[in-house]
Amino acid sequence: MPRAVLRYVTHRITQHPDTDVTFEAECLHCAWMANPSEDGAAVDVECMGHTGRSGHRGFRRVCTSFAMVTRDGTEAGLVLSSGEDPRQKAATEAVGRT
Repeated sequence: MPRAVLRYVTHRITQHPDTDVTFEAECLHCAWMANPSEDGAAVDVECMGHTGRSGHRGFRRVCTSFAMVTRDGTEAGLVLSSGEDPRQKAATEAVGRT
């Protein structure tokens, strides 16, 4: 009878290092939209200003970020589709050539 081998690998999800978080907001009562910004407080101030001018108090706020999942013990983006760490693979191949 064949036996299955289970391998558990710990992964971590983090913000992608080459991207920024973007904050956006739009009024729920009219077509007004805040200027997208990397500064969430600036978008909030724009919403409060819109409330002061229009009396509209409801907003849809969106925070967009890009994430990546990495295997613990490897640097971001250094895991091959086969699941191997390319640094370990290269070291193994180098030993085989000597």
